[in-house]
Amino acid sequence: KEPMLPAPVARRGISEAQWRTLANNLFPGADSNSVLMVWDYCVARQLDPLKKPCHIVPMRVRDSKSGDYVWRDVVMPGIYEYRTTATRTGFYLGHTRPEYGPIIEHLGVKAPEYCNFTVYRWNPQASMRAEYPVQVKFAECAGTTKDKKTGELYVNDRWSKAPQQMLTKCAEAAALREA
Repeated sequence: KEPMLPAPVARRGISEAQWRTLANNLFPGADSNSVLMVWDYCVARQLDPLKKPCHIVPMRVRDSKSGDYVWRDVVMPGIYEYRTTATRTGFYLGHTRPEYGPIIEHLGVKAPEYCNFTVYRWNPQASMRAEYPVQVKFAECAGTTKDKKTGELYVNDRWSKAPQQMLTKCAEAAALREA
């Protein structure tokens, strides 16, 4: 006998296995309503939510009625979504190899100062390949967290462990958005 799924989950036709995977593996600890936002986002964009094309990001946002800042979950696209969307256009023609700046130290993490990344897209009106170059700087995009005791900023765990990988991903995402 299968346990009953919450009504909002069942209404969407989400199976128990899908729901358990979403809630327990892909977005553990996330509010159920936020996981459902991911599902709805993926349905609207025709994406497979089990491939985790987007992320649930807690953010302080301004409430339009009260003007106060409140915490709420926001669904943000990930690199998988940008790659999928670019490919679906039929105009995506690939990209260059990333180029990195000199190694710097930012908030205690050694990383390339910047990453240059170019995406190519077919321009049917001009019958030519168009280039969309971007430069993303580590200090401007690295994810940071504030120390609760001292109030000092530091680079978060993911960015500390793989700074070049994260910088490259952000540069690719910026170039895909540009194109």
